[in-house]
Amino acid sequence: MTTYKRVGGAKINQNAWCLESVIARDHVVPQRYFDEAPLGIVENFRDLLSRDVFSEGDSRALYDYVMTRKAEMSDDFLAMLALWLQDELKHYEGLRRTYHCISGTSYETMTRLFSERIHDIKPIKMLLEDEFTILVAITFDEMGSVYSYRRDLREYYCHFGPEIQKMGRHLVKDEGMHFNNAAELLLSYHAHRLDEVQPLLENISKLEKTLKKYHKAFFLDHAQEQHRFPPHFNQVVIQVILARLGVGDRPNPTALKDLWQWTPQEHTIVPLREPLNLAAPV
Repeated sequence: MTTYKRVGGAKINQNAWCLESVIARDHVVPQRYFDEAPLGIVENFRDLLSRDVFSEGDSRALYDYVMTRKAEMSDDFLAMLALWLQDELKHYEGLRRTYHCISGTSYETMTRLFSERIHDIKPIKMLLEDEFTILVAITFDEMGSVYSYRRDLREYYCHFGPEIQKMGRHLVKDEGMHFNNAAELLLSYHAHRLDEVQPLLENISKLEKTLKKYHKAFFLDHAQEQHRFPPHFNQVVIQVILARLGVGDRPNPTALKDLWQWTPQEHTIVPLREPLNLAAPV
């Protein structure tokens, strides 16, 4: 169910769903799903979850940083961001449950590992100059996540039963709403700066490609897995954003489909090029 909240002149949406009714904390995936999963799917899914669980939890670090500068931000932006954090922390807990089901990693271990993370804001400071740049960064990050999770749903979540699949679908829907909410605020309160959006997005894309690693500050977490996406991924995402803001044309359907269905030659799924250490989050 979608709920609507009027924030100043913008309509903000939130996907209202109950985590407990989707995947219980003690949920057990029936063994037949592991037995029937295609070769390599279980191992790859464990590795992906070992990243995604913790990067969703990193939303708190980003939110806390923005709150240190809340005097610079509008009330409407802060209201939107509070809803965003609610969703991201729900994702964190939902993915903890998913990871526990798939890997057997205990909740205590996940909590300890997350507490040891060091969140480094400095490498992404250019995204956090003001409310406008943060909103643009949200559109870039969330639209990228829409297609990233859509790929994961197709390649992994679909193999482990209705609970896991439903969790993946909520991730896709929530990230899409976050994108639209940020776009609504840009159109409502920062329309006079829309000519700055494309160059800023191009700079964000360049930064992501040069970072090489994820600095555990929520934004640009895809820097750690760029090999999973087609080379033109960021450019198509930028086109989607510009079209949503009314300052560009929407990409053709084939380009959009490629974002979540592309695979390297001779592969049916995108391989993980570097094995992850499941004993520690990355």
